[in-house]
Amino acid sequence: MSSFVVKEKELQEGLKVVLIPRQEVLTATLLVLIGAGSRYETDRQAGLSHFLEHMFFKGTKNRPTTKEIAEAIDNIGGEFNAFTGEEYTGFYVKVAASQLLTGMDVVADILLNPLFPAEEIERERGVIIEEIRMYTDAPMHHISHLWQQVLFGRHPLGRRIDGSIETVSKFKRNDFIKYTKQHYHTRNAVVAVAGNYDEAKVVGLLQGMFAKLPGGKETVPRRAPGVLPQHKFIKEVRDNIDQTHMIVGVPGVRLDDDRRFAANLLAIILGGGMSSRLFISIRERHGLAYAVHTGVQAYVDAGGFATQLGVRSEKSDQALILVFEEYDRVMNEAVLESELKKAKEMIKGRLLLDLEETNALAQFAGVQALLQKKIETPEQLMKNYNTVSAEEIKKLAQELLVPSKRAVAVLGPNKSIERVQKVWH
Repeated sequence: MSSFVVKEKELQEGLKVVLIPRQEVLTATLLVLIGAGSRYETDRQAGLSHFLEHMFFKGTKNRPTTKEIAEAIDNIGGEFNAFTGEEYTGFYVKVAASQLLTGMDVVADILLNPLFPAEEIERERGVIIEEIRMYTDAPMHHISHLWQQVLFGRHPLGRRIDGSIETVSKFKRNDFIKYTKQHYHTRNAVVAVAGNYDEAKVVGLLQGMFAKLPGGKETVPRRAPGVLPQHKFIKEVRDNIDQTHMIVGVPGVRLDDDRRFAANLLAIILGGGMSSRLFISIRERHGLAYAVHTGVQAYVDAGGFATQLGVRSEKSDQALILVFEEYDRVMNEAVLESELKKAKEMIKGRLLLDLEETNALAQFAGVQALLQKKIETPEQLMKNYNTVSAEEIKKLAQELLVPSKRAVAVLGPNKSIERVQKVWH
């Protein structure tokens, strides 16, 4: 971790560039992050950020077809993709270090010269509708959508990132053009480059390649609801599945909250690995579930803290009781020093493993620059984690996990949900 170096530059019209050199590797990643995701959308626009991400790959003035875009990267043996979240959209290419300039050219081309052909919009509409259906049919995915509704209700954070079949069916070409003009500009973007590259050459090329990216003001999303959770209990009956899926949790801490370090450690202790409290209790001792996990959601102005599990339906009530028991226990008793030390080492180890890879390096630094306006190095992060005490963990648990703040999303057979409701009430 002592070798972590990050440089920040500002180019024309306020475009931020983040550079993470790694001369010892043989590859490089370019990542462009745009401050536009599902929480920036109106109700009518639900799913537009995600649909737009797909459409950038459907032809440019220089490469008019999807095949030509794909071949430009395939010809140099690279990987090329994009992703959409609640608070940002990302486009990246990873290539052999000697091919970075070609990769940069392709990413700049799709973002600055998109065609948005009407026939491709219609074709991709069908693809996205099937994507929505696929995730709706997958209980482990769909339960997370129900949990977002529990926390955020009708706020954009409470919606699916990919929208609904109803909204996706109505988007027109002009919707993509208007949304791009609104969000895809210099002060709403961060370009991150990680790996083996020539800094002067890369910065010079970025200045030229992104000169056409218009200036503008940073766009601001609608604030999260002042009261969380918006709902205490949401259920969806599915009598044709064997398992019951639940997310049990509370409102959490926001991205810039100093308590986020304690929150991440608490999540590890409760459900962050095969030796965590909930994994041992629910899976190893009682045999009620295969998958049990506790995690943290952190947005710029809100957060969540939750445990997800898929359990034997006839024992769903017992599983919920066990989650509540562990929540109560960590509120009332300080965690063991050995547990806290293990949690700190797990976070450190996972961070180091992640940051061996140039894609992860670019995202690690780029997302911080975009959302937090500053970049904390791994050394700084671990220093903050190392100062967290067992008493701070207990204090945070007492603030977050109180019964009055707890909420549940559950999906499964009706009889199983009835069992859960009896425990809940």
